[in-house]
Amino acid sequence: WALPKQIALKENLLFAWNTGRLGISFGRSLMYASVGAGMAIVLASLAGYSLVQLRVWSAFFWFLLIYSGTIFPFQMYLLPLFFMYQKTNLYDTMTGMLLFYTAIPIPFCLFVLRNHFTTISSEIIEAAKMDGLSTFGIYLRMYMPLSVAPIAALFLFQFTWIWNDLLFGITLAKSADVRPVMAGLASLRVTYSADNTPSVLAGALLATLPTLLIF
Repeated sequence: WALPKQIALKENLLFAWNTGRLGISFGRSLMYASVGAGMAIVLASLAGYSLVQLRVWSAFFWFLLIYSGTIFPFQMYLLPLFFMYQKTNLYDTMTGMLLFYTAIPIPFCLFVLRNHFTTISSEIIEAAKMDGLSTFGIYLRMYMPLSVAPIAALFLFQFTWIWNDLLFGITLAKSADVRPVMAGLASLRVTYSADNTPSVLAGALLATLPTLLIF
């Protein structure tokens, strides 16, 4: 119960980062969360623009079909994804993890962006067409600049979700070089919680920093 004689935060952080190999999974999660959230927003914005502006056939049906991805609990995807990843050699690969983290946020991103796109004034778009702006130019130079606020909110939300994911991180990958940071933190806890609890807590502190910074 004596007061501590020294502060070993730096040593504990370095132990978790290097010996506990949290640094590798930290970098992987940074890539998964940034690229996955960014690509999901781009794809969802293209789909939302198509449904709102291009008047594709049965647009509401396609919207409901894509959005239905949010209806079911994520746990229902575990077995089908696991078996599919094994058959397609995507299991325990960074490509497989990146594909999953790009695909899973798309339905919610589409829901937000499609609804936001419907609020953009049609007069502005008609004026852009009269000025000779192409279909893709309207998306790139009109819709996207007018959607900075929802895009920023979506990136924050999806980045945080991907960063905090543990379930799919331990299901779709097994090696430390591929697993995201929460799976790495869980492995650190299992290995060192009995004899080096301060390093586990230091690792947890490291794992919270990116989401705090982005908020």
